[in-house]
Amino acid sequence: MKRLMMTVAVAAVTATSAFAMAPEQLRDNVEAQLTEYAPEVDAATLTDDQVVQIYMVVADSSTSAADKSGSIQEIIEGTRAEYYAEMADGDIDLTLEVNNMREILQAKLDVRGYDYDVSELSDEEVAALAGEFNNGDSPAEIDASVKAAFES
Repeated sequence: MKRLMMTVAVAAVTATSAFAMAPEQLRDNVEAQLTEYAPEVDAATLTDDQVVQIYMVVADSSTSAADKSGSIQEIIEGTRAEYYAEMADGDIDLTLEVNNMREILQAKLDVRGYDYDVSELSDEEVAALAGEFNNGDSPAEIDASVKAAFES
């Protein structure tokens, strides 16, 4: 039951935050998160499986920062590897269809008062801008990213 609840919670978080991350975008997202939870870790040294596992840990908003740091350390050391492998198993799809991603990004722009149309952007630009909204950047950084995407 606990695993089911965790899977449902993680699926809900990733459905709204991961969008259509390419492997390099996922790695970049994890690298940004590591500065907070494990600054001594170099994301370039992580395997693809470790990147996905770490993403699943940091995406869980119900977990404290201390627990996230401990879990990341366990992933890197390989302790409890089976647990984290199951948690990041293929049951959870980290992508949404492009149209859904565009709709969600358009809604976020509308809510924040931007007068831009997401249909003007390529799929890659939409994914990158969606990532900016989900990386925990400051409002000023998000504003700069939005303007750069539409005014370039």
